[in-house]
Amino acid sequence: MKLFKLICILFVACLTSCTVIQYATVPVDYAPKLVFNQDTAHILLVNKIAFDSTKINKRKLVALKAAAYTAVAGAEKELKLLPGVKVTSLIDSIPFNTNPDSVKQLAATYKANYVLTINDFNAGLVLDNVQYDGNAQVAYYSTKAMVNFTLYESNGVYFKKLKGTAEEPQDGRFGYSINAVARYAALDALKDYLPYTITNQRPLYSQGEQLSAGVKQILTGRFDLAYKILNPLIDGPDPKLASRAAYNMAVVYEAQGDIDEALALAKLSNQKQQNDYATIIIAALIKE
Repeated sequence: MKLFKLICILFVACLTSCTVIQYATVPVDYAPKLVFNQDTAHILLVNKIAFDSTKINKRKLVALKAAAYTAVAGAEKELKLLPGVKVTSLIDSIPFNTNPDSVKQLAATYKANYVLTINDFNAGLVLDNVQYDGNAQVAYYSTKAMVNFTLYESNGVYFKKLKGTAEEPQDGRFGYSINAVARYAALDALKDYLPYTITNQRPLYSQGEQLSAGVKQILTGRFDLAYKILNPLIDGPDPKLASRAAYNMAVVYEAQGDIDEALALAKLSNQKQQNDYATIIIAALIKE
């Protein structure tokens, strides 16, 4: 009976004090870390892979060539999206032959500023783990791919090695494809030259009528209305409410891409009253 009463008390307490944390989805766009020198850069794609047919069976050789071509095609597609970049590919899907010409000669022939060669590629199904479920063994697999590019300047002397890897969980019972993971490996190799987006899930303070009203506007993307609700609270007399409102406003500014203002509001949140949400987002915003 006493245990039953205790459970009831805890249940009622949870109903009155436990809250469901709400999260704002905040995409953050990043510019490329490296850029090509010329205003109009012409990149030539060349295959330098020589698969050893004496060590690879015919079926696997066909699959590797197809996947390597997928990696190159994925790289070509992304590079073409960069402003001021023109791409010419000398690589055919079939027969995916190696080009023996020198980089300097190819650059001169095709008037290219850069030559991007694919030098190595490998992919396949890898056993990651075996777990025991009762009397049965369950095997877990991943498809993994590795690709190596070299980016040359037109003189053929200066170059930068670009290595990429990717993996994807698979169920080996139903077969697998290496094409998708090959493309991801190529994007990983070129990541410093490509813009990208990451998505953050930011927790929000929603306790109380005023904060809840502001959170509702944030979650529906009405940031101007969220600002009108939350901003007056930051200079209010309640330091806890002010701190939480400032943090929620930091999320608003991050969602709009204003990282400097978001960082300022997050620091202000901690000044009003120290809190874990603000501390975490400050560290993340500094990296952004």
